[in-house]
Amino acid sequence: MSTNSPRAAFTLLETLAAITILGVLAVLFFPNARDFLLRAGEAGCMANMRSITIALHGHLQDHQNVWPQGPSLNEELAWEKFWLEALTNYGIVEKTWQCPSFNSALASKGIAYDDRSKIHYVPTMFPAQPGSATQWATHPWLIERANVHRDGPHICFPDGSVKSFNKILAEQGVR
Repeated sequence: MSTNSPRAAFTLLETLAAITILGVLAVLFFPNARDFLLRAGEAGCMANMRSITIALHGHLQDHQNVWPQGPSLNEELAWEKFWLEALTNYGIVEKTWQCPSFNSALASKGIAYDDRSKIHYVPTMFPAQPGSATQWATHPWLIERANVHRDGPHICFPDGSVKSFNKILAEQGVR
């Protein structure tokens, strides 16, 4: 005796309905995905700047409140090497010095990692006098080297706050 049991399968109509629903979801998601990735890169950049600021505070505590004294900014390779090594004892690795958005922008232009700058944030130089780096709360400690975020390059202050250049200008009534 054989029984003819129907096989469980999707009908053509059910398959087309599922594809249509997935298509609608993809159309809704992809425009937001780019914005999400931009915001994620911006958040990663801000977190890096805050981590470097915390390490700089640790350096100040360990060195009688004197800012790290590096080579001239004109000596870019020596300058990069100095900063890459200056805060390693405070947990700052090469990746922390790099903005994820800037790295993505350089990679999309076909620039190899070895050909890129290793430091995307410029630390402000202060004299070798105790307290010079913390004398003014509104004097930036780090400034981003690239303009890859929606509101311009980021600027980090001694308290760890990070603001975009365009927002600072707007607060000052310039824009």
